[in-house]
Amino acid sequence: MKCAKDFAQWLYDRVGHYDDGVFLSRQDILELTDRQRFNSNYVNDIHYEVARFGMGFVTDANKQRFYFFKLPDTHWKLVGDRYGEMNKPKAEVHPIKIKQRKN
Repeated sequence: MKCAKDFAQWLYDRVGHYDDGVFLSRQDILELTDRQRFNSNYVNDIHYEVARFGMGFVTDANKQRFYFFKLPDTHWKLVGDRYGEMNKPKAEVHPIKIKQRKN
């Protein structure tokens, strides 16, 4: 199983029912896909394929762990906007004054 589409289907069939999500190591993916190596494009392709099932597939910064999880349906403002519409925080943007050198 080398292609991202086949691996995504296999992953969904095997662990797609698990609500908490799972992680895989780089070695796990190499063994399961029978590949010798892979790059971030392969991870992106897997993510694209599992997104059709409402799932996500991402990696950590070191590309050693890969996370397969259900994509949330809740918009962040429904649970995390503690300021509300009336009390929106103001942007703290100030112009930077740059002194020009005279030659």
